[in-house]
Amino acid sequence: EKGYAMKKSNDILYSFAKELVKNGKKVIYAYYPDLVRQIKSSIGTNQMEKLLLELKKVDVLMLDDLGGENNTAFVRDEILGPILQYRMNEELPVFATSNYNFLQLVEHFADTSLETDKLKAGRILQRIQYLMNPVELVDLDYRNNSK
Repeated sequence: EKGYAMKKSNDILYSFAKELVKNGKKVIYAYYPDLVRQIKSSIGTNQMEKLLLELKKVDVLMLDDLGGENNTAFVRDEILGPILQYRMNEELPVFATSNYNFLQLVEHFADTSLETDKLKAGRILQRIQYLMNPVELVDLDYRNNSK
């Protein structure tokens, strides 16, 4: 079984973000599980809408560890979906790292604590596939030194 070299993908994505900033681009580089927690803690405040608008409109959005969050229908349908839809419509780039391939991401986004919704998960994946091309990094897992 192939593993995904998260440390290397994180390093690559972060280095790329720094280069884009040097070239005048506004970049948001966010660890997605932390971003989800931050958004959830701001529900019902002006801060949530401000943050979502910023994520939608920034020149380049980079999400680290997509699929590592505790998935809920709210996160999928009210946070990630609208961000990806806006960026798709405006042709704004999105980069992401994940331990999951596309098929595993569909399963992740389909299963929430309250439901399984493959249709909505499929819609998220369609947006991801439109915005991103997969690049698989295969290397040793730096956490346990195995392939």
